[in-house]
Amino acid sequence: MQMLTIMCGAKIEEHVRVLLNNLAVKGYTVISDVGGIGQTGLVFGKGVWTDRSKLFLVALDNEHMAAVVTAVKELHGSLLQERHGLEVALKVFLVPCELIV
Repeated sequence: MQMLTIMCGAKIEEHVRVLLNNLAVKGYTVISDVGGIGQTGLVFGKGVWTDRSKLFLVALDNEHMAAVVTAVKELHGSLLQERHGLEVALKVFLVPCELIV
């Protein structure tokens, strides 16, 4: 089993939800109003004018994860193209995980 962590700006959230739905991912967790600082700048996650970040946690068996990883890479590529190569508020990490309980 693997855990995919997707950190994205609020404007990209719907793209990620559609991607997961299209791949028939039945379960994932979304954490809203995530703040921090990175390559795309500072995000507090509070206030009217702030582009709040979202954190998706997706745990799948290795076989199903491959398709999700490929789709996320394709999404990133299309968003980069739309932004003419400028940094995209989308970071994705894949780590092994084990169901404990």
